[in-house]
Amino acid sequence: MIAFKGIKKVLFGYSKKDVIMYIELLQEDLNSRIAEKDRQVNLILEQNKMLLNRLELLEKNKDDIALSLIHARKKADNILADARKQADIILKDTMEEKERQVEQYKQVEEEFEEFRQSVSKVLKSFIRGAEGIKKDCDKAHKLSIGE
Repeated sequence: MIAFKGIKKVLFGYSKKDVIMYIELLQEDLNSRIAEKDRQVNLILEQNKMLLNRLELLEKNKDDIALSLIHARKKADNILADARKQADIILKDTMEEKERQVEQYKQVEEEFEEFRQSVSKVLKSFIRGAEGIKKDCDKAHKLSIGE
């Protein structure tokens, strides 16, 4: 505020001219301060507008990110569900293949046992036949040498 100096006292109070000049100075100072405050208010309003725009953009981005996360979560859940289904199918197929191979192994084992028994019978029969031939040969040899 402008100081109350320089106003002269006259016979019945203060000098009218000095008071008017002082009021004009006060008015200029007040107008200057109002203009500065208006400038500051306009600057703050502009900053507020920019911040509101930025906030709106951030809110939109937040919503977009949230939707993206929800979408990604759904995709991940679908991928996991599909992977589990495929794993279950593979496990089931593997277990069925294992059972088939176990059955084939048992069948081959049974066939091998039958083959072994068959070979054993043939060998025993061959050995009996060979023993019979040997006895016949021994008899023939004894007869040929005269015993």
